[in-house]
Amino acid sequence: MILVSQIRAARALLGLTQKDLANLAGVSLGTLNNIERGTQGDPKLSTMKAVQQALEAAGVEFTDERAGGVGVRFSKAAMQGADSRSVLIIDDNDADRLLYATWLSRQPGHRYKIIEAGNAKEGYDAFVNTEPDLILLDFMMYGKDGFQLLVQMKKNHSRVPPIIFVTAMPSDNVKQSVMAMGAKAYLNKNYLNKDTLYSAVDRALEPVA
Repeated sequence: MILVSQIRAARALLGLTQKDLANLAGVSLGTLNNIERGTQGDPKLSTMKAVQQALEAAGVEFTDERAGGVGVRFSKAAMQGADSRSVLIIDDNDADRLLYATWLSRQPGHRYKIIEAGNAKEGYDAFVNTEPDLILLDFMMYGKDGFQLLVQMKKNHSRVPPIIFVTAMPSDNVKQSVMAMGAKAYLNKNYLNKDTLYSAVDRALEPVA
């Protein structure tokens, strides 16, 4: 069974909060918090197994004395064909950001650096400060929407990375507008799945011939 120190180390390696890991493992946040604090007593084997499986699915492996000591590291499968590019996810829905980040963290043959922003202002600041290779941008957000943010980026910067728009309220007129502004894809959240996202990201990051 993995150790509490390994759980904390794996979360840090993957950049997951306790809430993120609890959602991935299907356990309550309180249970995970108690496990990490050592106040859970004797955690159920099924709970620890669920946490371990969630972390391994996210791309880490746990080591023991036979592998040079108790610890955690990125799995060989996750690092095979690793990708050092970064993806900025701008969306005011916490659950959607977590979903996209989780999907991208599990994309075979890729290891993206995920950056998150919860609104247009945070997204613009992250765009300026981190210079991401791709932006996954929600259209409908509280305050400034995704199209307005794209206009701001295009107006103030000569280089804007490939952008994939996602929306729960698709519109042909909006799609035409964002594609005319250079967006690489316009995805409907209501029918979005990991394979559709993987395909859109791969196409958006293809080198320009």
